[in-house]
Amino acid sequence: MASITQTPELPGERDGSMWDSFKNGLRKSGVPWLFIAPSILVMLFISFVPQIYQVTIAFQDFGLANLRPENPAAFVGLDNFRRVLIDGLNVENYNFFPLLGFNFAWTIVNVFFHVVIGLAIALALNAEHVVGRRIYRALFVLPWALPGYITALVWNNLWQQNDGGVNLLLESVNERLGTSFATNTNWLGELNYRPIDIRSIVPWLVVIVCALIAVLIARRIMKLGLTSGTGQLDLARMVFGIGGIIILGAAAIFTALDIVNGGLATNKVVSMFDRAGAPTLAFYAVLIANIWLGWPFMMTVATGALQSIPPDLYEAADVDGATKWQQMTNITLPLLRPAMVPAIMLGTIWTFNQFNVIFFITAGGPRGQTDLLITQAYKLIQQEQQYGAAAAFSIVVFFILLAITLVQNRITRATKSFDEA
Repeated sequence: MASITQTPELPGERDGSMWDSFKNGLRKSGVPWLFIAPSILVMLFISFVPQIYQVTIAFQDFGLANLRPENPAAFVGLDNFRRVLIDGLNVENYNFFPLLGFNFAWTIVNVFFHVVIGLAIALALNAEHVVGRRIYRALFVLPWALPGYITALVWNNLWQQNDGGVNLLLESVNERLGTSFATNTNWLGELNYRPIDIRSIVPWLVVIVCALIAVLIARRIMKLGLTSGTGQLDLARMVFGIGGIIILGAAAIFTALDIVNGGLATNKVVSMFDRAGAPTLAFYAVLIANIWLGWPFMMTVATGALQSIPPDLYEAADVDGATKWQQMTNITLPLLRPAMVPAIMLGTIWTFNQFNVIFFITAGGPRGQTDLLITQAYKLIQQEQQYGAAAAFSIVVFFILLAITLVQNRITRATKSFDEA
């Protein structure tokens, strides 16, 4: 009978240096490395090399003239990042913090409606008594299945002032019902009419909300402490907890001082609401288009999760006398969480970087009032040809998205296993 023997270790394999251990491991796994070497080389040239090049030119005064190898760009250090953050790009309608605030507002409002509408329709179509559920599901997926730029171009035609579908529809409603809706509205170009304007109360909201969240975080830290269950220091809790308290507390304190001293013009937190606090009509136009485009994805994810819930749970809940609301809060929503949380995180990133809807409907207009970070980065490259500044701008956007992802992951605990969550 054959026996399996263990290969004896070579001298120095275990007690050698890290470099020796690496060489021994590489020698033993040489064949697998040969198999994956082509893919590594491809990834190196199509992914890592462009990223390294982008980081390099972010520290240079790189423009159109520097595309020629014989005309290298001058090294400027962190000057591109300074210009990006403090409005030194000399670009029309460019202001980083209002742009960032509008991007946040755009993302939050869109994702909220995507989740609410998608989940509501998924729950409605999950009921057994609904006739033609499969037909409805197939029809509702069409907006999400169509190419985004085609959808955006269709909505652009609908919002046109002259002979646009929306104005023609309102004209037809006026003729049939005797109403008096405006039928010549410049949906994409009107700059003065802002249906909602909360800029006058924004400073007080900043103080109250930042202070309240800071207090809640502090109370949670006092309750849980800064150590994990094993007694070790929880680094993530320190970073997100103490860091959040410091940032939010500073925003509340300095905004309160600016209110007293009348120095709100230089307050960066308040300036983030210059566009988001009073959006133009074009914002509502692209908002409606993107909501129509995005909720089918959430509906599809929620439908799959709902169909995976065992019916026995609801039958047992009926026997125990649980109401429909109790079944929703204790069975449906907890079991939807593992599917919906990653979908919400993905939807947040997609919406934050939604280029097609903004660019093909409004092109960021009027006067940059609907620009997002990604459309502004495109303009820095395509229109302004400030490649160094655009590279620095993209790096800043990357770190903003990284921070959003880390905070969102920390709050939702999306990457934890079931027994850790």
